[in-house]
Amino acid sequence: MNNIALYILIASATIASPGPGVILSITNSLTHGRKKTAYGILGLSLGMLGVAIVSATSIGLVIATSKKMFLAIQLVGAMYISYLGFKMAFGKRKSFVLESGNTLEIRNTSAGRLFKEGLLTSLSNPKPILFFMAVFPQFIDTEQTYLSQFLILASAFCLLVLLIHFCYAEAFALASRYLWKAQDNLYLITKIGGITLMLIAVLLFVSVVLTL
Repeated sequence: MNNIALYILIASATIASPGPGVILSITNSLTHGRKKTAYGILGLSLGMLGVAIVSATSIGLVIATSKKMFLAIQLVGAMYISYLGFKMAFGKRKSFVLESGNTLEIRNTSAGRLFKEGLLTSLSNPKPILFFMAVFPQFIDTEQTYLSQFLILASAFCLLVLLIHFCYAEAFALASRYLWKAQDNLYLITKIGGITLMLIAVLLFVSVVLTL
């Protein structure tokens, strides 16, 4: 497996980018409290694992049939990472709105329902499939056992989902009285992450081209 540190950097920037999962974790933290938010985050992480398994199966079939096709997927993947970074850095600003405005409203929702919401949020979002299809091939060594590499990459991603979403939930719970500042910080994180992904995509593209 190639450069796990770089993979973690790409995955972290992508996970930290505001999307359905991040918005769900933030909203749960503000409306249900810290403890119950954990169930939604666990659902998000498990859903991501399911998406990773589907994506990895497809990649494994490509590796087994054609190494040239695998290189082509790597090139397309580098282009997608560049597009994702551009969209994060220069796309429209995202925000979230609570039903009760800027006040906290702790609602009586079961842990099971929050877990299910998190799970379905991940499974119903097509973007993670594109992400895994684009990123996994960049870090797979075809000379090594594919299954062990997949397990490491998928496990790392799921752990990062847990860590980053818990950080978001805690940060927004603490900053609930200053939501406008919190959203400004969220926007800044997104722009930095996007620029980082664009730079990484260039490096990945060059490395793939040099192997042709």
